[in-house]
Amino acid sequence: MLEKIFEIPSFIARHRQALFLDERLRFLAHLSDQGLRRPDLQTVAAELLGIIRMLELKESGLVTAQDIRQAAQRWAERPRKGRQIKGTKSSRDHFVNIATKWFRFLGRLEQPPPVVAPFASYLSDFALFMDKERGLSPESIRSHCWKTSQFLAWFFQKKRTLTATSIGDIEEFLAWKGDGCWNRKSVSTAAQALRAFFRHAELREWCRPGIAKLIEAPRLYKKDGLPEGPTWDEVRKMVESRQGHKASDYRARAILLLLAVYGLRSSEVTGLVLSDFDWRTETLTVDRRKGTGPQQYPLKREVGDAVLDYLRHGRPRCECRNLFVSLHPPHHPIGRSVVWIITSTRFRELGIRCRRRGPHTLRHACATRLLEGGASFKEIGDFLGHRDADSAGIYAKVNVSMLRQVADVDLGGLL
Repeated sequence: MLEKIFEIPSFIARHRQALFLDERLRFLAHLSDQGLRRPDLQTVAAELLGIIRMLELKESGLVTAQDIRQAAQRWAERPRKGRQIKGTKSSRDHFVNIATKWFRFLGRLEQPPPVVAPFASYLSDFALFMDKERGLSPESIRSHCWKTSQFLAWFFQKKRTLTATSIGDIEEFLAWKGDGCWNRKSVSTAAQALRAFFRHAELREWCRPGIAKLIEAPRLYKKDGLPEGPTWDEVRKMVESRQGHKASDYRARAILLLLAVYGLRSSEVTGLVLSDFDWRTETLTVDRRKGTGPQQYPLKREVGDAVLDYLRHGRPRCECRNLFVSLHPPHHPIGRSVVWIITSTRFRELGIRCRRRGPHTLRHACATRLLEGGASFKEIGDFLGHRDADSAGIYAKVNVSMLRQVADVDLGGLL
């Protein structure tokens, strides 16, 4: 294995003579199988020698996360070439990352006892009920459980039991969140989740009967509020800002174009697989996540070029069939949080003023651009994969030029 990583005989000899040869070789072979490239394997091999030295590793015994962090600090602050150089955060984080993966691979990483919330059993039973009895989607179950956990964590901090819950407690919690970080829609969906939880709690006799029917959510109005997104010029700046030659740049550019040109949701971007692109017919198939099923689009040249650049220069070789995968092994499909980080980072770096900075804002920008181009609400709804074509009507609110045309209509002397 060392001969595949290093070419210089003295390097090979130094690594072969160091302690824990078999353990290091097995780990390096594992990383190679996961798709790690030769330069990265060289870096990891050198880091392993530092890990052994800084931890004064013994032949057996577990290693704690605290041990690794302390060794990483010593590694970052070690003297180099007669100089004392303060280590950076990235140096410490890299040491911790490699050491943690190595000891976990060897089965020598001591796992801290799991922290079990006092309300964990309630949430588990609630989640099982939503899955088996109501047949809700995994996304809906996660959403309901998360919102319910926010209330339960707040409530149990007061040293109260679920049997003592009153409608006043729920109203106090929703008001507190509404005055803080949650908007009207968030409070409304939280109230719906709590109503479902307390209906279940009443059946299980965890709480007093009748609480669920007293939970009221703030009223939401159809098409209330304005969709907020960047202008198309700002979208172009976001895409052009990723013109670098790093793997992350190629991936970010392809993702930003898919979000902006086709108005895809983040879950639809992360769900794309390699076979969704038909390069012969130049088409893209998207599995719309709101029940409309697969939808086929002509593959625009700029988007196709960005995806091809990512496939050639940015995407690591791996068995995963998803288009977008993690940059570092073991390679796996990226999550929606990665898409959010890519877009929000571009907003911040370019100083684009927008209250929301997530990937959905690019969907709004796409819809507004289609409307300004003369597309009807139905055409926009079909393009974006809306189940209800009327959902696109909200974008008329932000089309100032269209509203001005309406205002300029000659009423023939009626007024």
